[in-house]
Amino acid sequence: MKKPSVFISTALIIVLALLLLPAVTYLNQVISGSYGIQTHQNTAIDFTWQDINGTQHQFSDWKKGPSYLFLGFLSCSQICPIRTHQVKLLMEKLTETERQNIQFLFVTVDPQNDTPDMRQQMIDSQSAQFFSAELTPEQLEKLQWQLAEKSTATSDINLHSGNLYLISPTGQLKQTYTQQQLIIDRLLTDLNTMMSSN
Repeated sequence: MKKPSVFISTALIIVLALLLLPAVTYLNQVISGSYGIQTHQNTAIDFTWQDINGTQHQFSDWKKGPSYLFLGFLSCSQICPIRTHQVKLLMEKLTETERQNIQFLFVTVDPQNDTPDMRQQMIDSQSAQFFSAELTPEQLEKLQWQLAEKSTATSDINLHSGNLYLISPTGQLKQTYTQQQLIIDRLLTDLNTMMSSN
């Protein structure tokens, strides 16, 4: 007789937890005044990446200001073009001086098909602050696990999360934006808050 009540109690706890999680996330955003999901672990993001010309860069070498990081692929017809356009709209709201201190790094998860020419045409040509990156398979997998972009070792690229990440000038993951439709003015508020605190 006790087994059904234990099952029911466990099910109720799981349902309550699932219902409370969005509310807690929303309250965190309201209390902190931020739009994205704030990261409190101070996750340090660093990796080596290759630009469209084959030049190697270290992500941590960028010290001018914040970075937006996105993992995607160019044949994606869903979230990838939306995210690129959202960051472009955000950049248009900044002054020229502010823009020079921010970078958007599009990391391809499909380097076999996202050729340097395609990346130049679709990402790098958008703005002087837009860069597309190719990582070694090992570096890409490490970054995907670090950002929780990859849930299994055989994750299909079509199932990528589509999150946009705001990284501080010191390389710390600070905000994760998960909503498909982002409000540009609220992104700008988060960015200004980060820039004024540095």
